[in-house]
Amino acid sequence: MYSFSDVIYNAEAQTATIGTGLVWDTVYSTLEAYGVNVVGGKATGVGVGGYTLGGGKFSQLLNSVGDVTADPLTGYSYLSNQYGLGVDNIVELELVMPNGTVTTVNSASEPDLFFGLRVSSWTCRPRTMLIFAL
Repeated sequence: MYSFSDVIYNAEAQTATIGTGLVWDTVYSTLEAYGVNVVGGKATGVGVGGYTLGGGKFSQLLNSVGDVTADPLTGYSYLSNQYGLGVDNIVELELVMPNGTVTTVNSASEPDLFFGLRVSSWTCRPRTMLIFAL
């Protein structure tokens, strides 16, 4: 996943496209130059993909059914009280389909798939880029 390491700030759309191979430390330092921030991991060295898609609502669901292996803090940020979990701020995902094609999924293009990808386990399908609202 290391190859997916871009951070692209879009001032007009107020979004940041973030590669799933990054750690949040890199994302924060890159976005700091633009004076913006994103809802991301609280600890040093936390990966974007695992934090955002491996936890959040999925961990809450597992905890609600008694799965004690789910980390209840995954997906939470210092900004979560204001903006929700990291996964709540994803507006678009770049996804590798089973046939190898790369597609963009959002609430307008594929609403059911977009919802499913945000609440499912991160191992479901490879996501290469995430676009977050800022």
